Amino acid sequence: MTPSRYIQREISWNAFNARVLDEALRSDLLPARRLKFIAITSANYDEFFMVRVGRLMRDSRAGDAPIPPGGQRPSAVLSRLLEEIRQVIHRQDTALTRDILPALAESGLTILPPEQWDSEARAKAKRIFEYELFPTCTPIAIDLPAAPHPIAQAAQRRIHAAFRLDNGRCAFVRLPENLERFRTLRSSPNSRTVILLDHILLTHGERLFPGRGLAGACLFRITRDADMTVDEERDEDFIAAMEEVLERRKSSFPVRLESSGHRPLAESIRDALELPPEHHFHFRSPLDLKAFLPLTRSPAFEENAGPLEVSQIPRDLGENDTIWDTLKDGDILLHHPYESFAPVIRMVESAAVDPDVLAVKMTLYRTSGDSPIVSALIAAAERGVQVTVIVELKARFDEGANIGWAARLEQAGAIVIYGLAGLKVHAKALMIVRREDSGIRRYLHLGTGNYNEDTAELYTDMGLITARDGFTRDAALFFNAVTGYSSEPRLGTLTMAPFALRRETLRLIHRETERAKDGEEARITAKMNSLVDTEIIEALYEASGAGVRVNLNIRGICCLRPGVEGMSENIRVVSIIDTFLEHTRAFIYHNGGNIEVYLSSADWMTRNLDRRVELLFPIPQPAHKRRIAAALDAYFRDNTRARQLRPDGEWRLRSPLEGERKFRAQEHFAGRARQAARKRDGAERRALSVRRRPPGER
Repeated sequence: MTPSRYIQREISWNAFNARVLDEALRSDLLPARRLKFIAITSANYDEFFMVRVGRLMRDSRAGDAPIPPGGQRPSAVLSRLLEEIRQVIHRQDTALTRDILPALAESGLTILPPEQWDSEARAKAKRIFEYELFPTCTPIAIDLPAAPHPIAQAAQRRIHAAFRLDNGRCAFVRLPENLERFRTLRSSPNSRTVILLDHILLTHGERLFPGRGLAGACLFRITRDADMTVDEERDEDFIAAMEEVLERRKSSFPVRLESSGHRPLAESIRDALELPPEHHFHFRSPLDLKAFLPLTRSPAFEENAGPLEVSQIPRDLGENDTIWDTLKDGDILLHHPYESFAPVIRMVESAAVDPDVLAVKMTLYRTSGDSPIVSALIAAAERGVQVTVIVELKARFDEGANIGWAARLEQAGAIVIYGLAGLKVHAKALMIVRREDSGIRRYLHLGTGNYNEDTAELYTDMGLITARDGFTRDAALFFNAVTGYSSEPRLGTLTMAPFALRRETLRLIHRETERAKDGEEARITAKMNSLVDTEIIEALYEASGAGVRVNLNIRGICCLRPGVEGMSENIRVVSIIDTFLEHTRAFIYHNGGNIEVYLSSADWMTRNLDRRVELLFPIPQPAHKRRIAAALDAYFRDNTRARQLRPDGEWRLRSPLEGERKFRAQEHFAGRARQAARKRDGAERRALSVRRRPPGER
């Protein structure tokens, strides 16, 4: 059977999450690291059900029209998808209960289930229930299986306990999220035993119903559709429109039920929610595994970072150098998290106190909960610097946080732009305007990742800091276009979506294709998170047919089918799942030997090319080009964490060939960063030891 031209998008995403889970199943990883990958797998499914499964359910009900790429009907995609998700979740549940939690206990962290509670645990659980849960919890009577009823309004993604009383009636109780879930039973410098608040509620819930016994009890968690659009026409009241979307999410239709405990009671809840059985996932392990992430970072139990110790000072920047002085000699290339994100933070914090800084302009898509960058922007605005911030309120699941940041920035006197109607501002740009002896000078940071110092330690990204006139001029036009709602700016160095990025990407691919047709060597090497856009895929198929060697490093979704004879035999696709989440977007075109290298905020997805404001920027310095090219080459050399996509859509883990040494890309990058830091530190120490005059000269 001839395979289709495209791999279905949602199926490809689930294969990505299965690869994340595969890391949790590695016996060579320490238990805390394995638990981390379990938690990430669970968190990924939360968002996936809220967005993609919710959309498939809605499209199925609204006519079941074929969807691209591939033209399958939403109902057919949903049916296959849920079956494959069930297989992944079964592996997750089995691995956690039978392998990872026992291994974690042997290493010093025990999460004690109720059936293993001793007298000390039972006594502590009873005290916690009496003094915290009993005064706080409110049981809500429900009539199962009749619907609709109050259980349909159970909170989104919150853990609830349901109880069937001995008189046949039922009630549910919401677990208070403002109470600590993980309760320490015993601890020492090298070990800790915890019990879960949800288990305490479940085992003592009978006391909420005096005079009644229990016929069954379970824990459950409902996930609801969150893929909602905002009224883009409400420009003057856009924040209110966004707040309405957030409110609607709380009571939208359910897309998934997770449960543990008494299964018949959980199935009654599912029936009351009118969810098909395939949307119900019953676990032996605890619910909401994302909440376990802090346990993996606990100082008492976190594993030694070892060869992946990160956050070195960038090789282009000395420890005490100012960015303004460094940029007079050349650009700064940053590779996070192997090189620290601190220089970017330092740029904004310096601007906040520098009397020569006149203006700061930047985009904010996602940032941390206690962002030093936002704090510095507020300080700069309060000092009188003209601060302009484009805050994207439509950044999914960060809408509420961004509304809060926007309000604080406005109160400080900053100019705040709430994105653009019909488009998301996803570009990562920061520009500082400074008065200097030679006149007004602009400094620019462009990146592939968000301005979030927390994720900069967990995600791999790259950024460029430059003062080049072509870059800063285009950046000024970019900001003016977004803040002034103007038409397409005439850029000479940068490329902006949705105006020109698709056209420029296709031009670069077609140029390699034409060179190959002329008998020249032609290559395209690209790294991104997702490849979905069919026009780009078809251009790559054409390039492959002409003889262009195409190497793609794609973390997540890949709808292109590589290695198919007569269609894509010259295309190779590799994915890396390792300690850090791969997030860099980098693109290299051979161009007849005059290699061109680009970084971007955009993946090759239709939404990035046509419905978002994005930036693609070239790397001008030869040394930086070589660094990025070497980095991408390392991903294709990886034979320990890399998986290669086969023509049938399956991913196969690469392993060293006979006689080949093991090579792990992320370990290699960390080692190179440490080596560069030691080399620089040694040079600085030698410089300090040199006397200005020979001994005895006075």
